[in-house]
Amino acid sequence: MEEMDIDKLGFFIEEDIFLIPEDAQEILLADKFKDVAEDIPEELAEDTEETTAGAAPEETNPLPSLAYDGDFEKGLLVIHQDDPLGEDLKTFLLKILRAVSYSLKDIALVPASRVAELPPEAILQLNPHKVLVFGRLNHPIIQHKETAYEVTSDGETEFLFADGLPVIFEDESLKRQLWKSLQVLFNINK
Repeated sequence: MEEMDIDKLGFFIEEDIFLIPEDAQEILLADKFKDVAEDIPEELAEDTEETTAGAAPEETNPLPSLAYDGDFEKGLLVIHQDDPLGEDLKTFLLKILRAVSYSLKDIALVPASRVAELPPEAILQLNPHKVLVFGRLNHPIIQHKETAYEVTSDGETEFLFADGLPVIFEDESLKRQLWKSLQVLFNINK
């Protein structure tokens, strides 16, 4: 389907359209999320340069920061194995987030490959309230996993480990199992 610009839409829509600032921010984040696959190497290089350039001279080993997509407003860290996410999986992930009343502005979205390169302190520095992991992860954070689809906690942070997004996307029983786990993680009573 061809994308239409605002001038062409004016031929079909006669009413005034208003864009709420919060919606505008979410649209910008969605566009950034859409193009993340093309920009990852450059962003990662820029973030590394900024971190080292901004480090204080007395620090000998500055802790690398975790580069992520989203605004992380509600403290949810989402780690996914599949990098880059295909359009179907992006849409599926957004539906999962909407089901628990979250959006891209509420989360920090990170591919597992980026997390695997960092020490555990980098995640502690981010201080997430909840961590949702889709797929395999080669990082010490995996020690919090007891059973897939079971919510665990280290006292401050709650963790939920699930299968990869493509596996869940194709399996209705895993979708139901994920929903039950999300209800526990986000205290949803339905």
